[in-house]
Amino acid sequence: MALLEADDVVSGYGDVEIIHGVSLEVHEGEVVTVIGPNGAGKSTLMKTLFGLVDCWSGSVTFDGVDLTSLEPNEMTEHNLSFVPQSDNVFPSLTIEENLRLGAPSDDEFTPERLASVFEHFPILEERKAQKAGTLSGGQRQMLAMARALMVDPELLLLDEPSAGLSPDMVELVFEKVAAIGATGTAVLMIEQNAKRALEHSDRGYVLDMGENRIEAAADEILTDDEVVELYLGG
Repeated sequence: MALLEADDVVSGYGDVEIIHGVSLEVHEGEVVTVIGPNGAGKSTLMKTLFGLVDCWSGSVTFDGVDLTSLEPNEMTEHNLSFVPQSDNVFPSLTIEENLRLGAPSDDEFTPERLASVFEHFPILEERKAQKAGTLSGGQRQMLAMARALMVDPELLLLDEPSAGLSPDMVELVFEKVAAIGATGTAVLMIEQNAKRALEHSDRGYVLDMGENRIEAAADEILTDDEVVELYLGG
């Protein structure tokens, strides 16, 4: 059984339908990437899965539980975490204070949980008293991911984790995503940096004009001539 299953999801904004019956699955421990051109509806799909945008029809289930109508704060209670593309840290707070806000409660903000998160992001431990607003873009992205991991999620949703980062930092972020997946936490991300994301993924989906185009193993997508030409820049 899939950990996350979206079945024939339709959503949008106001009277404008953006997602036209999209279906996808994420299995336990998988890293799955959704790619597609600008305007394909990737961010809208991600926000719909996490309850930030209403699902007009279809369903979203997680570990067999119907989450279709839940609010984002209720999603976290079901062991899902979401990292938005921007405005994903509190710049006036320290790294440690940001992580404290990510914990479900003060009782769960434990040295053991912090150590587990810092194992993925040692640079954050070194700078835990530093204000988040003084971090580089890549370091902020790592902090946002670390805060999302404070709830020990079964599934981490990432919206364009490499956006605006330097090439070296892009590679580092994807390596961190793969390492998180290797610990058993499933990851679903949407990405414009499609090639690099797929290289660190198990499976991928191609979304175009709000509809499913392709679902396949990541390495199959990377070697599909038509996909490479249409969606991966040749």
